[in-house]
Amino acid sequence: MILQPFHSSDISKNILVIDDSKLNRAIVKNTLSAYNINVFEAADGLEGLNALKSKQFDLILVDIVMPNLDGFGFLEQFKQYIGDEFIPVILMTGLDDLNSKIKGLTIGADDFLLKPLNQKELVARVQSLLRLKSAHDELYEKNQLIQKELEYAKRLQQFIIPKDFSFVPYPSISGRYLPIADIGGDLFDCYKISDSKVGALIADVTGHGIPAALVMSMAKMIFSIYAYGILNTQELMIKINEEMRGLLLDMQYITAFYMLIDVEKNTVSFTNAGHTRPLFYRKSSDKIIALDTNGLFLGIQDESLYEQKTIHFEHGDRCILYTDGITEIKDENKEEFGEQRLAKFLKQHNEKPEDFCEHLLQALDHFSPLHDRKDDIAFMYIDFS
Repeated sequence: MILQPFHSSDISKNILVIDDSKLNRAIVKNTLSAYNINVFEAADGLEGLNALKSKQFDLILVDIVMPNLDGFGFLEQFKQYIGDEFIPVILMTGLDDLNSKIKGLTIGADDFLLKPLNQKELVARVQSLLRLKSAHDELYEKNQLIQKELEYAKRLQQFIIPKDFSFVPYPSISGRYLPIADIGGDLFDCYKISDSKVGALIADVTGHGIPAALVMSMAKMIFSIYAYGILNTQELMIKINEEMRGLLLDMQYITAFYMLIDVEKNTVSFTNAGHTRPLFYRKSSDKIIALDTNGLFLGIQDESLYEQKTIHFEHGDRCILYTDGITEIKDENKEEFGEQRLAKFLKQHNEKPEDFCEHLLQALDHFSPLHDRKDDIAFMYIDFS
């Protein structure tokens, strides 16, 4: 077998060889210099660690048996010097000892070479790990780019999901959105259609991450286009289904609930497309009403039927629109928070919308730590006081 020079990059590679034998260091240097590789030397583990402070290396060869600090000791401190950077390490040993190999691999070595060194094997193993290093670095750079793009997408999503509802003078509205990833598929929105009419939407796209976030953004845009012109919630949902049907991937769908509040007639008209039922608290009777209608998820079929229902609201009533990430969150006993707990919370907390939202998050976190949740959380609270 004829070994060819290493050509993964036009940039020469830097290798550190740590060995108390000057002869072995010379063999490594003379062998690898022909392959566009710069070889730097250290006589023991301490010198090797010091070299890491002043130079970046693509690969390290380290002997096991050395004075001052041996190869195992070097490996144990190695990660403290390089942090999250990936630098492959080859352990060199004169003993074909299985336990030594296991120990070396356990504490961070990537490969082994037996001494006396075979030059062909040395070159082959070095080239293999340098290719691995190059592939790792390329993936790392691409991952960093993806993370930057995700951060941009996160900021964009945070921008398009409203935080300030002060543009609606009545009723008082607030909301919260907590995706499990940087971006997610839950959505709520609010539309001041006229001085007397306000629209409120909550929706949930199947899945998480980028695909769900893209669909969520499209859904928000389409709802925003038609909500101001179609003032019947049933007809609006039919139109949204028509528009979304051709945009969704296979197995994707959207659950959605939309309500139209008329502050002159004191009415709430609503249509549900397979979403979790919003809860409406009637103060005068101290009762909870679950708002629901017949209707399939959006995007499931070309012609879906929906219905509109209407109720009256009174001073002091309040309502919560939410996604199933709230009711389906589970405690350590696998018990769900559930609709009944949420209804009880709604009845017991007559407070300003911002306070209600914060206290609900606290209650959820007390029930089950939110950092362990498995789904996005979104909700919008509407106070008719």
